[in-house]
Amino acid sequence: MSNGPEVFRVDIVADRPSGGMWHCGPNPSWVTVTHLPTMTQARAYHRSPHKAREAALACVQLMLDDLLCADDVCSYPEALNPAQEATQ
Repeated sequence: MSNGPEVFRVDIVADRPSGGMWHCGPNPSWVTVTHLPTMTQARAYHRSPHKAREAALACVQLMLDDLLCADDVCSYPEALNPAQEATQ
């Protein structure tokens, strides 16, 4: 599975202050990162859009890694169902 920059979509929405004070430093932003082949999404909120993007991208990467590991078989199935072992 390719994880290059072309397979991610990044949407940034600035959180508008209620008082309209846009000139007072950086405004917090919602950043949504979508992995297009799997449509996996993560959203992060931070004062800096760059840090929010990094956090959302890290969450998507974790979800993709978890998705790839979901096919693994549990190496200790007896620990999950001890009742089944007792009935056999």
